[in-house]
Amino acid sequence: MDNLPRITLLGTFVGRGKERQVGEICAAQGAFYTLAAPATGTAASEVLQVLGIGEISRTLTLSLVPAPLIPDLRRELRDRLLMTQPGQGILFTVPLSGINARSARWISRGMEGKPVERSELPMEQANFELILALTNRGCSDEVMAAARLAGATGGTLLHARMLGSQEAEHFLGIQLQKEKELVAILARGEYKVPIMQTIADKAGLQTPAETVVLSLPVDSIEGLR
Repeated sequence: MDNLPRITLLGTFVGRGKERQVGEICAAQGAFYTLAAPATGTAASEVLQVLGIGEISRTLTLSLVPAPLIPDLRRELRDRLLMTQPGQGILFTVPLSGINARSARWISRGMEGKPVERSELPMEQANFELILALTNRGCSDEVMAAARLAGATGGTLLHARMLGSQEAEHFLGIQLQKEKELVAILARGEYKVPIMQTIADKAGLQTPAETVVLSLPVDSIEGLR
C-alpha cells in the first residue's frame, strides 16, 4: 500500500477578487485542487448602514492539501494576504475523516520530488469550530441574530439549493423550501453548544426558517480575532 500523506481541507474567507491569488499561492506550494464560491459577510445591518455599504462581498475557497504542506502554505497565505491585519481574511483547516487512495494520490502529486519541512507553524488556537447553519432563503439575518445572542461575532453567507427534498419532507412531515442560505460561523469551542442551541431554539425546524445546524472541528486558524 502506498504511504500516502493525510489530506486536510483548507478554507479561506477572503475579499471578492482575492480568490485567484489564493489559488495561485496554493498551486505554487503544491496544492492544485482549489474551489471558490461567492459569499457575503454577515455584519449587522446597522453597521453596514453606518459604513454606507449594502453588504460585504467575500469569497469562500476550499482546497484539498497534503498535511505536510499545510505549515508553509498557511504561512504564505497569512503573510501575502496580510491576514494579521483586521478584515483581510480568515484561514482555517478541517481534518478529513477519510478519502479514497486514488484521490489522495492525485491530490498529493505536488509533493513528488519536493522536500517538505515538517516544522510546525504555531497555531493561534487549539479549540475552534466551524458551525454551518442551512436555513430558508431570506432567514440568514434571523440565524445570525440568534448566533450573536450566544456569542458569535459574525459569519459568511452562501446561497444554496436543496436537492432530493421529497425524502426529507416525508421524514420530517413538513414542506421544505428548496432555496436555501448557508451561514458559516467560525467560533471558539466554548461557544459551539450555546450558538447551535440558540439557533435551533429561535430559528430551527419548528420555525419558518427551518434551520438545520451542524459543526465541524477546526484544527488551525489564521486571521480571526
